Amino acid sequence: MSGDLPSNGDASTDDQAGNHTQATFTTPEKTHTQDEFPVRSTLAESALTPSAEIAETLAKVEDRQAVDDSSQLSPCETKQLDKLLVSAPYPAATSIDALKVIQKQRGWVSDASLSLLSAYIQVSVAELDSVATFYNLIFRQAVGEVVLHPCDGISCDLMDGVEVRAAISQKLHIKPGETTPDNRFTLIPLPCLGACDKAPVMIASEQVYPHLTLSKIAQLLDELEGNKK
Repeated sequence: MSGDLPSNGDASTDDQAGNHTQATFTTPEKTHTQDEFPVRSTLAESALTPSAEIAETLAKVEDRQAVDDSSQLSPCETKQLDKLLVSAPYPAATSIDALKVIQKQRGWVSDASLSLLSAYIQVSVAELDSVATFYNLIFRQAVGEVVLHPCDGISCDLMDGVEVRAAISQKLHIKPGETTPDNRFTLIPLPCLGACDKAPVMIASEQVYPHLTLSKIAQLLDELEGNKK
C-alpha cells in the first residue's frame, strides 16, 4: 500500500533564480490564485478603533482617575478629617463621614483614595470598604457630575414612577447604572427615599424633587444640563 495521501489537486511554485512566483492551486474545476482570496483586515481594524465619542469619554475618565488617585490627601481633606477625629470617641466612628469628605472632594472613592484615608484615620481598608459598599450613596466607581436617584419603590411606582424613570433613560440615552458620554449624568435608582408622600420622587445634587411628572422631569433635566460646572 502506498504511503502517499490522496489529493484533489497540487500546489506549485517557480523557484528559478531564487524568485518565488505566486502559488497556484489546481482543482478539477479551476486553477485558483492567492489574489482571489485577499485578507480582509479592514473590518477587524475598524472594530478595534474606538469612535471619537468613546475616545473622548475614556480620556475624561482617565483624567478624573488621575485626580482621584493622587498620592496624598489635600489640605482641605485633612482639615475636615482632623475635625472629625477630634470629636469622635474612636477613629472607626468617623468612617462614614470621612468617606463623605473624600467623595465630596473627588466625586467618588477610588481604591487609592481609600488607602490614603485608611492610613490617615488609622482604620483598616477592609473596614472602610465594608462601610462604603454598605451605603448606596458612597460611590466606589466613577460617576458623573450629577447623580440621579429616582425612587423605584412601590409607592413611587404606583404614582407613575416607572414612566418617570423610563423618561429619564430615554432623554439621556442611558440605562440604570450608566453614565452619559459627556460624564454629566449617572443614573442610579434607589429602592426607597423615605418620601412616599411626595411620590414619585428623585434626589439629584443633594436636592429632593417631589411629585415628578413627565413634563417636570424633562424640564428638570434641561435645567441640570444648563448648570454645568
